[in-house]
Amino acid sequence: MTTIEDLTQPHFDLVATWLSNREINRWLTAEWRDEVATAVLVAVMIRNKKNRVFLVRWNGQPVALTALADIDSADATAMVWYLLGDSALSGRDIVSNALKQMARKCFQELKLESLYGWVMEDNLASARVLQKAGFREAGRLRRAACSNGRRVDRIYFDLLASECPAV
Repeated sequence: MTTIEDLTQPHFDLVATWLSNREINRWLTAEWRDEVATAVLVAVMIRNKKNRVFLVRWNGQPVALTALADIDSADATAMVWYLLGDSALSGRDIVSNALKQMARKCFQELKLESLYGWVMEDNLASARVLQKAGFREAGRLRRAACSNGRRVDRIYFDLLASECPAV
């Protein structure tokens, strides 16, 4: 069973470990790529009012993260991002299910109208995560990211509040 909860201080070290893992952070924005995260950095991320971060539990164990960034209350939109802390758990729809829960929660509580996320074109698994959570491809920015030393497209996905699947 997949559940989400607000990320709190007792889990900052664990999340920093995930964010420091090159196999995870290579898919994130440049500010996280190839960096070593600390619990202090995670705390700063949490305190930023433009972010909302959730710890994902699977069968009671913390295994992943889902988050909103760039929350824009005036335009009622935010960017989603996520990670799975243990690649051995991939293929179990943990993050897709967590994204559905987060989307529903944020559409209801924050009164957002639109969520969006992006993946690097060579990260097909992440594209499937978004699609399984109900997101649709919205377009691409060509050569807008660097993956393993080469330029790749960013593929954007979005989800409207009216399209949000029931959890």
